[in-house]
Amino acid sequence: MPKKTIIEAIASTDLKSRRWRSTFATARLAYEAGEPRQAETLLARALEMTHEMPERNFAEASTVIGSAAVLLAQHRSREAGARLRKIISKLEGNPDPLFKELLAVALRFNAQALADANDEREAEKELKRSAQILKELGDDAIVQLAYTLSDLCGLYLVQGRLSEAETQITRALRIINRTLGPDTGEYKRADMIYQYCLPVTDETRTATAFDGMRKMQYSFGGKHPNVDRALHRYMKVLVDRGDHARIEEAKREFGV
Repeated sequence: MPKKTIIEAIASTDLKSRRWRSTFATARLAYEAGEPRQAETLLARALEMTHEMPERNFAEASTVIGSAAVLLAQHRSREAGARLRKIISKLEGNPDPLFKELLAVALRFNAQALADANDEREAEKELKRSAQILKELGDDAIVQLAYTLSDLCGLYLVQGRLSEAETQITRALRIINRTLGPDTGEYKRADMIYQYCLPVTDETRTATAFDGMRKMQYSFGGKHPNVDRALHRYMKVLVDRGDHARIEEAKREFGV
């Protein structure tokens, strides 16, 4: 059965490993609730716990990547990118499938840091590389593949590459439906991307994106980093179009 989270790879049952898993999981809950400072504190504790764990290297790398994700949620993209580049360098060339999957996750988050710095070309390269690694790993890494494909399609939407996004997002939807289920926030996110790609008028497409973000808020919670990122991308599209009426509507509805 595919792993739903990367930390499921930590199989040790000793006390330190159990405490690390618990602390990491709590940090993830704080991250998803929009409490990045609390998540950052918990991950700093988790990092200290890795030093005496049987699976220290994997746990340490996972924690560093998690801390970079928290920095991204705080819009501290430069710090996150520096942290991710170091861990990517350490993970490069490791033949263990679990470490390859971890590398793919790090590449996905690094793509976000690059996109935040307006380097969309390099972001796309990182996401494509992440996807290729995960495809080669097969079914056990398929949930992470869906996340990477969703991020890649989100990037394509901002660039107006709708046909390319539609090709990739249908696969992500199938994976998420099978592994996580259609009621999850990740499915709502992927479905919003898919609906946006359909051949309709720009007005209908924008309305679809607006409704999709409301669904994401209900599924993820209003402070989830995925919701925040989707809103920023939506606002970027509206600003580029000069759609002042929609901008004001989004400000009223979402508080951006």
